[in-house]
Amino acid sequence: MAKVLTENLATGTVITKAVYAHDGTLLLPPGTVLEAAHLKQLRESGINAVHVKNRTQSCQSEQSCTKQAALQTVKSVFRKLILKDMVEAGSVRTAVSDILYRVVKDRNIMVHLTDVRALDNYVFTHSVNVCMLSLLIGFFMSLPGERLKELGMAALLHDVGLNYIPQDLLYKKGELTPEEYETIKKHTTYGFERLTESRHIPAVAAQVAGQHHERVDGSGYPFGVGSTDIHLFARIVAVADVFDALLADRPFRKAFFPHQAVEIIAANSGQFDAGIVDVFINNVVIYPLGSVVRLNTGDIGVVVDMNKS
Repeated sequence: MAKVLTENLATGTVITKAVYAHDGTLLLPPGTVLEAAHLKQLRESGINAVHVKNRTQSCQSEQSCTKQAALQTVKSVFRKLILKDMVEAGSVRTAVSDILYRVVKDRNIMVHLTDVRALDNYVFTHSVNVCMLSLLIGFFMSLPGERLKELGMAALLHDVGLNYIPQDLLYKKGELTPEEYETIKKHTTYGFERLTESRHIPAVAAQVAGQHHERVDGSGYPFGVGSTDIHLFARIVAVADVFDALLADRPFRKAFFPHQAVEIIAANSGQFDAGIVDVFINNVVIYPLGSVVRLNTGDIGVVVDMNKS
């Protein structure tokens, strides 16, 4: 039995596990032989992946399938917001629940950030990575389950406002002019407005979209508010957002290594919630298992385990 992305399914494939809609309604029983109408039904119901007999187009692992399904969810949400269609919140919740399960099960998150980045373009992979990192932070802050899921939804959708920024500006090679930077900054307002209009998305997601570039010292945008006016989730996403952005190659600079990104965040810790930065630095594994590292003794070693003591 393998789990396959809905977009990769073909007619004639046999379903091996029952497929349910997000409201619990049975869509397809096990043993169903997929026809064109079934594929259409799965897409329209926001089902991102199903269990099938045919392994030919299966994900390489449950983890990669989770990440690819999350990417498809983000793409779908972005597209529907542009078209002003109703966003299916159930598919977002499902993606977040799957990511949360993976994050809790395997906290060696740097491996996942690295390989998910190669699957699609920057905005979508960044959204999934920020969701993973935010959930990891929230988990170690001991947020309860439902709060974690709300945090995950907000993190996954934090950059929807980039939908409304010209692509040539988003991926411009070279430094932005002051006017161009002002245009980019508007994505926070666009995201807040569009998510506010989406009745089935938690209100906190709109807050995070609007506030994830605010800074606790008042140096952020769009309003330059201080820590007491920034939602906790936006403060969490701010750290995750900057960290993942630093790991990516951008048209104007090369990617930083994870330990360099942590050092940059620590050096600018006055802009971020100090407690969140501490949780992040103490719990994010910046050297994945199998990494070759130079010790402070000068010796070369390989990371084989994580000691959290």
